[in-house]
Amino acid sequence: MKYSQLSFTLDKKIRGRYEMPHTISIESKNFLKYISDKAKTISVYFENQRNFYDDMPDNLLGKLLKRSNVIDFMDFTPSCLSLVAVVSNNIKRIFEQLKISKDEYVFKRIFIEGYTEDFYLLFIPMIPDTEFVYPKCIFEDMFDNGITKIFNNRVEYYNDPNNYCLKKVTLGNVYNSYDLLYPQGGGFFFSERIINAMQQENIIGYDIIKGGCFYEELHFV
Repeated sequence: MKYSQLSFTLDKKIRGRYEMPHTISIESKNFLKYISDKAKTISVYFENQRNFYDDMPDNLLGKLLKRSNVIDFMDFTPSCLSLVAVVSNNIKRIFEQLKISKDEYVFKRIFIEGYTEDFYLLFIPMIPDTEFVYPKCIFEDMFDNGITKIFNNRVEYYNDPNNYCLKKVTLGNVYNSYDLLYPQGGGFFFSERIINAMQQENIIGYDIIKGGCFYEELHFV
């Protein structure tokens, strides 16, 4: 299966005069406290991952920042581990029509101030780096573009004093059947069939990352 990384669009047709994507501020204090307690670090997130989504507060409230209207795929603030976007009911419908496994995503409804449409926080459970096939991953020095390194195992990676980011992540072949993937320390990926459906439905708000510092390759063995 083929995959693409997504980002939030800054296309001039919908950007207007703002140099930022459409962004939803999550206002519910009980949610903000929850993520501060249960996902303040990546290790705390994985400790709580089993019940993280089930125990999360419901009936969340948000507001649109510096925009005149909502769209299908929007950024959010504050950050929250495994949360990838605020999405419209159009994307929820695509997931349901494609019968995407519910083990691969979680929707939490959010009411956006001033709008009656249905919107959802889209979470993709993160894949821990214990699942990486390290000898087949490539890391790049964050502060010296172009310098890459391969580590033989996870311990070797964490013992290195330098700062490296993922440029090629390799997972076991069991993940090759997934439609949604979010490896720890990298970006999130949508399958080709989801992207095709989003294009057919004229979903607005996302871009496909095709290069640059945030671009990553995804491989399986």
